[in-house]
Amino acid sequence: MKLLSRSSIQRISSLTKKPLLQVLLPHSKLCTSAATWKSSHNSNAGKSPRPRLPGLTAADVPSLEKLDPYLDFEGGHFDARFPETRPDVVISSQTENDNEMLSALTGLTLDEIANLQKRALVIKRVVNMTAKGKLPSMYTLVVVGNGEGVAGYGEGKHEEVIMAIRKATNQAIKNLQFFERYDDRTLYHDISHKFHATRLMLWARPPGFGLRVNHNIHEICKCIGIQDLSGKVFGSTNSMNVIKATFEALANQRLPQDIARQRGKKLVDVQHTYYGVPKHK
Repeated sequence: MKLLSRSSIQRISSLTKKPLLQVLLPHSKLCTSAATWKSSHNSNAGKSPRPRLPGLTAADVPSLEKLDPYLDFEGGHFDARFPETRPDVVISSQTENDNEMLSALTGLTLDEIANLQKRALVIKRVVNMTAKGKLPSMYTLVVVGNGEGVAGYGEGKHEEVIMAIRKATNQAIKNLQFFERYDDRTLYHDISHKFHATRLMLWARPPGFGLRVNHNIHEICKCIGIQDLSGKVFGSTNSMNVIKATFEALANQRLPQDIARQRGKKLVDVQHTYYGVPKHK
């Protein structure tokens, strides 16, 4: 038996002017096939169609008219409201009880929390690579302080910038700590501190010197209340490392009373100032 290609069959049909079916099947077989199909169709004409699910009758099928009142609604306008279980308040980026929760955790009053200085020093987009692909989010680092020696920093991550800043701010308020200041304006001594690949050099300065430091350290000093300071950042100048290194360096100051206690000495007031009046020698 020889098989013909499609192009050969179409060429034969165009030359003989016969339908493709007659070209594919001889006349006798075509008539036999047609007669067989017609006889089988006439024999099944009087029978009921075979059910797709045997054993299922019309009595077992529920009435579709009462399936769903929403689908059977007949009218011009239909108000499809949400069920009563759906919350009627949309959760926004800001909540009213944040300050109350922070007040209960830290012991600060609502006014003190509201008057804190807030600085969002780092805002960047980060990506978490998972099996589902890249999941982008926003990272923020916020520094807060009251300008009187109390400050802290916090980190937050969220898909939205506002929510990330809010989380970082709340974390920073929870991490508030007190930093000692000499004369409420500068450091007690020069500091050299290393944090990972970042090395800081901070020098105490006389009154009126100002803040001549890295811009991140400048904002931290504003939040703490340090007015006179100079410094230099060596190595990595990554903002996250600089901020964390500054907080560690300021927290590790050696206070005069601690040094005097270690040496077994007495602490003497070198300013000779009592209640704003110089002490006479």
